[in-house]
Amino acid sequence: MFRNVLFLPLLFVLFPLALLAQNKAGTVYGTVIDSESDQPLPFINVVLLKASDTSIVKGVSTDQSGRFEITNIPDGNYLLKFTCIGFHTIIKPGIKIEASGRKLNTQTTAMKSAILDLDEVVVTGTKETFNNSIDRKVYNVEGDIMSKSGTASDLLQNIPSVSVDIDGNVSLRGSQNVMIMINGKTSSLMDKSSATVLDELPANSIERIEVITNPSASYKPDGTSGILNIVLKKDVHRGLNSNFTANVANKNRYNANVNFNYNPGAFNIFGNYGYRHDNRTRYGTVDREKMDISGTRTYYHENASSTGQPMVQLASFGADYAFDKSSKLGLTGNLYYEDATRTATTSQTYFDGNHAATLDFDRKRVSPQTEKELEFEVTYERNLGKEDHVLEMNAKISHSPQDESNQYTDIYRYPVADNQYDNDVLYERDDSKEISIKYKNPFSESTSIEAGYLGEFSIYENDLRVNYFDYVAGTLVNDPARTSHFLLDKSINALFGTVNQKIGAFGILAGLRVEQASVKPQLISSDSAFTNEYFSLFPTVHLLYKLNKTTSLQLNYSKRIHRPHDDDLNPFPEYQDPYNLRAGNPSLSPEYIHSLELGCQLQYENFSLIPDVYYRYTYNRFTPMTQQVNDSVLLTTLKNMLSDRSGGVELVFSGSLPNVVSAQMSLNGFYNQIDASNLGYTTKSSAWSWSGTFSCNFTLTKTTMFQINSNYRSLRLTPQGEVSPVYGFNCGLRQDLSGGRVSLVLTASDIFNTMKFKSGLDTQPLKEHSVRQRDGCIVYLGATYHFGKSAKKKDKMEYDDGI
Repeated sequence: MFRNVLFLPLLFVLFPLALLAQNKAGTVYGTVIDSESDQPLPFINVVLLKASDTSIVKGVSTDQSGRFEITNIPDGNYLLKFTCIGFHTIIKPGIKIEASGRKLNTQTTAMKSAILDLDEVVVTGTKETFNNSIDRKVYNVEGDIMSKSGTASDLLQNIPSVSVDIDGNVSLRGSQNVMIMINGKTSSLMDKSSATVLDELPANSIERIEVITNPSASYKPDGTSGILNIVLKKDVHRGLNSNFTANVANKNRYNANVNFNYNPGAFNIFGNYGYRHDNRTRYGTVDREKMDISGTRTYYHENASSTGQPMVQLASFGADYAFDKSSKLGLTGNLYYEDATRTATTSQTYFDGNHAATLDFDRKRVSPQTEKELEFEVTYERNLGKEDHVLEMNAKISHSPQDESNQYTDIYRYPVADNQYDNDVLYERDDSKEISIKYKNPFSESTSIEAGYLGEFSIYENDLRVNYFDYVAGTLVNDPARTSHFLLDKSINALFGTVNQKIGAFGILAGLRVEQASVKPQLISSDSAFTNEYFSLFPTVHLLYKLNKTTSLQLNYSKRIHRPHDDDLNPFPEYQDPYNLRAGNPSLSPEYIHSLELGCQLQYENFSLIPDVYYRYTYNRFTPMTQQVNDSVLLTTLKNMLSDRSGGVELVFSGSLPNVVSAQMSLNGFYNQIDASNLGYTTKSSAWSWSGTFSCNFTLTKTTMFQINSNYRSLRLTPQGEVSPVYGFNCGLRQDLSGGRVSLVLTASDIFNTMKFKSGLDTQPLKEHSVRQRDGCIVYLGATYHFGKSAKKKDKMEYDDGI
C-alpha cells in the first residue's frame, strides 16, 4: 500500500505578518456546543441585548465549528441570548464592554436539547433553507417535498447553480466536471458511477447539500466547477430515533427506506437501508450525413429504445464510541448492490447518395448485469487539550466488482440474410485504499491552522471477452480482435496546509496543496504499458469582509484538476454497436483549472441575495471527438483541446413570508469560448449560455404544503457542434397527519415530458443530429412514519450565569 509513497515537505503559507491596530469598539466571541454530545452546533442564533431594556443590538449565527463573534460593540452592559429550534433558549448576563476589556471571551456555551416522545408533542419548526459561509453555500433540504419521495438526483435539480441531465449527469455552473462527496468524503463508486448512485440514493436520507465552488486546499482539488457535498442525516439525540418511508409510482416503480439512530450515551450507532425498483425506458433517434474523400455522400438513420428494471439495495451503518471527552473511535460501512436486466432494440438504416437503402437491420440486446460496492472506514479523533485542537486519522478500503453479459442478435431486412449472433462478457473491478491524517489547531479565536496528508491507491481492471457465432462450427467462438484486457494502477500522495485569520471585519482562509501522482495503464492484451507521473501545486485563497451585519464581500481563488476516469484511459472499445464505437484514450492528460470568484451577500430577516461574478480558465480540457474509421464505422473518444475560458454572473435569491410562502431562485449567465486549434479547428467557438432554477413552497394549512420547481439549461458548445437547451417542471403536495407522526406525499416529475437531450455535430465530412429522451412524467405517492424523539414545540428558557 505504501510502496509508492513519496514524502513531500509540509508547506504552510500566508501566515499573517502583523495584526492591525486594535479597534476601540468591543468584541464578544465564544463557542456553542450540544450539552449531550459535546459536538459544535452550527446555525445557532446569538443575539446581543441591552441589559437595561433587552432591546436587540446585534445578532449573528454560529459557523460550522459552532463559533460566533459579534464586533463593533459600544461600551455598556449587555445580555447574550442563544436560540435554536429543538434546544432550550439560554440567556447569559454579565456581558460588559469597557475600556479595560473590549474583547470578551464567553468560553463554551452548552445548549440542552428540548426533546420529548413524538406522541406527546407536535413538530413545527424548520431550518432556514439557505446559509452562507466563507467557502460554501449550504442548502437545508427538509422543506423540499422531493426529499420525501424522490432520489438525490431529483433533489439536486432544485439546488441553485446545479442541473441534472436525462442520464443523471450533474453539472455545476454549466460544467459536468464536479466532484460529489458524501459527508465530506469521496467514494470510489461515486467517482465511477455517480449518476447511478444519485439516482438510487433516497432523498429522505439527506439533511443538507453544500455547494463549494472554490474549495480550500484541505479538500481534494478534483472537479472543474467545485464540490457538491451531500450530508446525510445522523440523529445524535439520546435514545432511539427512526423513520420509515415507502413510495409507489406509475410504470412499475416503487421504493422503501428505513433509517435509525440509537444513542444511549458514549456509544452511538446508526444505519440506513433502502430498496428501489425502477422500470426505465429510453428513446433515441440519430440522423447522420457523411462524405468520403471522393465527395460521395451517404446517409444514416437510427431509432433506438431500451428498457431496464434495476433492483437496487443501498445500506450504510456506523458506530462511534467516545472513550472520554478527548478521544473517539468510529467505524462506518457502505454496501451498494444493483441487479438489472436491460433490453434494447436499435433499428439502423444506411442510404446511398440517392437516399436508397443499402442496409437495413435491427440490433437487439439483452444484458443481465450486477454491480456491487463494499466500503469500510475507520476513524480516530483525539482532542489535544483545547477545543478544536484535534488530530484525526482515517483509513478506508473499498472493493467494487461488476459483471455484465451482453447477448446480441442482428435481424436483417435488407439485404435478406440469416440472423447474426454475438455476445460479450465484461468483468470490471475497482479496488482502492485511502489513508489520511489531519491536524487542526486554533491558536486563538481569530487564528487557526489545518494541515494533513492524504494517500490514495487504486487498481482498476477491465476484462472484456467477445464471441461471435461460427455457422460452420455451429457455436460461439472467441473473437481475438475484439477481446481485450486493461489494467490501471494509480497512486496519489498529497500534503496540504491552510491558515484561517480574522482581523476585525476581515477574514482570510489561505492554503496550499502539493500532490505527486502516478498513473500506469497496462494494455495486457497487446502487451504494452507506460507510466505518466505529474507533480502539481494547488494554491487557494478565500477573503471575506463584513461591511455591516447584513452585507459581506467575498473574493475566492483556487486551482483545480479534473483527472480522467479509469475507463477514459482504456483504448479498447466495447461493441454494443459495431458501427458506432466508443473508446478511451491512454494518452489523455488531466485538465487544470484556475477559478476566480467575487461575491456579495445581502442577508435580511426574510430574504437573502447573493450576486457572484466568476471566471474559469481551463487548459487541456477533455472533449469528445468523433471520426471515421472506415466507410461504415465511427469512433468517438476523448482528447485534450487547448483551452476553455468562461466567465459569468450568478444571482441566488431566497425569501419567505413566514407561514405563507417561501421561494428560491438562481440565475447563471456565462460566456464560453473554446480553443481546439490543436485538434484541427482553427476558429475559436464562443457563445452565451445561461441556466436557472426556481422553487416555491406554499403553506396551505399548518399541515399541508404545495411545491413547484423548474430548471432550465440553454445551448452549450462542443468543438464539433452544440448541445440544445433542456428544461423540466416538477410539483408536489405534502400532508402531515397524526401530529406529525405520518406524512403523505404526492410528487410528479417532468410533468410536460420536456427532458430531451438534443445534440449536433457539424464538421466538413460529418453532420449529425441526435435526440435522446427518457420516459415521461413519473408520479409517486408515498408515506413516511416517524417514531422516537424529536424537537419540542416550545423551548424552555434557561439562564447561564457563567462566562
